[in-house]
Amino acid sequence: MKHFNKLALGLLLIMFGSLFAQDALAYTNEVRQSGSSYIWRVNNVDQGSTSDLATAINNAIGTGNREVHILTGGTLSSTINLQAGLVLRFHNNTLNKNHSGYGFLRDGSGPIEFYDLTLNNNANMGIRISRASDLVFSNVKIYGGSIGIRVDSHPSRPYEEGRWVYNVSVQNCRFENNGSHGLETYGVDGFTANTIVARNCGECGVLLNKTINGTIGTVDAYRCSYGGGYAGLRFANDCSNVTTNMLYADECGRGYFVLTGSNNIHLNNCQITDCTNIGIWLENVVNCTVKAGCSNCGVAVSGSGSYANVSNSCSSSGGGTAYQIKNRATGLFLDGMGSTSNGSPVCQWGNTTHPNSKWEMIAVGNYYQFKNVATGMFIDGYGYTTNGADVNQYSNTTHVNSQWSIVNVDGTYVRIQNRGTGLFLDGMGRTTNGAAAGQWSNTSHVNAQWQLISVLKSAVLDTEELETSNNKNLQINPNPALSDIMIQLPNDIKQANILVYDLSGKEVMKAQIQEGSHTLNIALLAPGIYILKAETENWSAQQKLVKQ
Repeated sequence: MKHFNKLALGLLLIMFGSLFAQDALAYTNEVRQSGSSYIWRVNNVDQGSTSDLATAINNAIGTGNREVHILTGGTLSSTINLQAGLVLRFHNNTLNKNHSGYGFLRDGSGPIEFYDLTLNNNANMGIRISRASDLVFSNVKIYGGSIGIRVDSHPSRPYEEGRWVYNVSVQNCRFENNGSHGLETYGVDGFTANTIVARNCGECGVLLNKTINGTIGTVDAYRCSYGGGYAGLRFANDCSNVTTNMLYADECGRGYFVLTGSNNIHLNNCQITDCTNIGIWLENVVNCTVKAGCSNCGVAVSGSGSYANVSNSCSSSGGGTAYQIKNRATGLFLDGMGSTSNGSPVCQWGNTTHPNSKWEMIAVGNYYQFKNVATGMFIDGYGYTTNGADVNQYSNTTHVNSQWSIVNVDGTYVRIQNRGTGLFLDGMGRTTNGAAAGQWSNTSHVNAQWQLISVLKSAVLDTEELETSNNKNLQINPNPALSDIMIQLPNDIKQANILVYDLSGKEVMKAQIQEGSHTLNIALLAPGIYILKAETENWSAQQKLVKQ
């Protein structure tokens, strides 16, 4: 009997311990899934359950002034009504909106913060917030619908005098296949943004209206308003005092467009390629500048104190945006291996900046072709329908075997499905350089999950990678510099060629230097970011160089 009592007591302790552990892991306010039900929790107490995810989220939000953790993905059958004092953390879950209203809506005060959300939006705006200040959007990805995110000072009259909202931050956000703009603001004072990616938007990638006192890091826009008059990045309706560090705009309507009434709008650097309208257009503005970069699709500037100090030619090897395609399981990147024969396999390779590992994404309706930057060959399913079959390369074709759909997994990774075969691109668990990639039927395995990493098409090392690469054996001083720089070679290098590239990959300066240190005059270079490369037959190193 004593042994039985001890056993029963032990089981009770384990059971209560488990319950306490579960309670400790719970968030104060959360929405989670159990079977087919969604449970909402407020102030550490489960309040109820429902079969409708939107209802659970709205109930968890309540009147606001709380942090809510959304711990599950699912379908939104109605609008999420935002409240003041709200922090929403989605933990990289994907929500699929299937109704015709807004995804998230607020008409009133803030603050409101969004973190780590992926929204597949079937119609209307993904997030619409009016009259609310102190907004944060971090790691938000919105696919489809009309406008991805719109922030304005009034739901219908943000253009009126005296209407402002304050302090809006947009960081590491992506907008794709939006019928209208990816990101739009109207009537914002105090705007910060960085790493904004827009793909295949019907109008602007980023549109700022009546937005003042802001800084933007990088905007990367592809096929935004292709064939139309909108732009990758557009300023309209009296914007002022906004500086953007870098703009990539490839195959947009216009690349960079600043409209009449704007002043003190500055772009430090740009790479604008193959737009169907004027690449850079500063239209009767005041003190608006493009300080460096290139546009191969025209420049038009008018207005006091305004100029565009850019090259009119972007290197064909460097213009535009490409992707490295990294497998989640193996950590290797898809690589064309320099093969130019139809039927040659698509292989995998460790991290490299070589153009063999870079692929253009070319939209074909709702599908994409992947074209290798180095070889010009396309990834092709080759009609194979057997699990484990190789995925190959083929020269330009319109066949469905060369067309792929992108299926979102968690906001960071995607699956890539062949239109012709129905199979998914798969790393096959192979971790050897040169191993072939394969195809596999529908699976959620990490071998079938890929990360699309945006890079320049240029064969030179991207500046983002230079930030973390180890090039201490090549020294440049000062950096940034106005005119003369001192280049210090490693002690064992007797002679080296020095090559300087702009961000399009175009060589803008070349010199040969001897061992030790050497002075190079860069006074004639336009202000901006460059890549300085030193090389011999057996050694090379490169550094980012900033010309003031």
